[in-house]
Amino acid sequence: MTRHDEVLVERAHDALLHAVSEATHTVRLSSPYLGVGVATTLASVAGRSDAVWHLLTDLNAAAVAHGSLSTAGLRALLGAGVSLHHFRGLHAKLYLCDDNFGLVGSANLTAAGLGSSEQANVELSLQLQPRTCREAVVVFDAWWKEAQVITEAEIEQVELAAASLPASVHVTSATTPQGTTSELQVIAGELAVEARTRRLWIKAMYHESPADEPWSLGDWFSSSGPGKPSFLPGDLVLIYPKQLGRCPAVVEVLDESRRDPQFIIDEGLPEGDAERWPWVNHVRPRLAVPGSDGVPLSELGISGKALQRGHRHLGLSEFVEALSYLARAAAG
Repeated sequence: MTRHDEVLVERAHDALLHAVSEATHTVRLSSPYLGVGVATTLASVAGRSDAVWHLLTDLNAAAVAHGSLSTAGLRALLGAGVSLHHFRGLHAKLYLCDDNFGLVGSANLTAAGLGSSEQANVELSLQLQPRTCREAVVVFDAWWKEAQVITEAEIEQVELAAASLPASVHVTSATTPQGTTSELQVIAGELAVEARTRRLWIKAMYHESPADEPWSLGDWFSSSGPGKPSFLPGDLVLIYPKQLGRCPAVVEVLDESRRDPQFIIDEGLPEGDAERWPWVNHVRPRLAVPGSDGVPLSELGISGKALQRGHRHLGLSEFVEALSYLARAAAG
């Protein structure tokens, strides 16, 4: 294309990532929704960038509760030195780098929006010519001056507000091709509501399970020591079978951890496994999809390295984002 052409872009991820990586002066990003995986990638680029970065969003409690605006993602960007501002009612998706790259369209800063997800949305963006880029910079800067600074305190405040929303606010999901809501989608919505008052975890598992069948855990799991794991009754746990590289299930913890290697042996596991993972919790399965439909760690901005100790806490937005992915998988 010539430098004066405007180009339609169906999947914006590669064009945007290239542009922000090459920016030397200023990066301006405007998106009401933000996925933790995309935010983590952008934070990594921003941390190495010589450009000054700005992100404009709508710090909306309903969006946080739905999982469409990731507070973990906002924190990752803050930690990388990105300036964040809240502009109430923002709906524009506008991405500007220096004065020579601009992208405007329907794509939010989420994996589904930018087209980097296996469950990508159908989106369309327009890559702007330089003159229009400069005009868009003027518009963005006017919004920025009217917007309010977002700090850690504002993020904590919106998380509290999201946790107090009524149960009528459900996880974002699609419908089935027939236009009906599946049972799994209903369960995902119920879990999204419950998650606001529960402790949330992701836990790695190491035994094999068929990728083409709903993942089955049974009624207990075990954890490594030497210290007692902090699981408590009512906690919700996203299960990550390591050999799948995806999270296809959510379980609810029924009791406190107890050290019981003999129980594990009696359940038919080798003595070595019982000594390695001696802490037992009983659980009840709440949601499961085939392993191949599970949510990849990259969608949550989590690396396998972060689970070297076997489990870690999840933020509300991370957990709800996983539920949204599983709900879309259930819709086919």
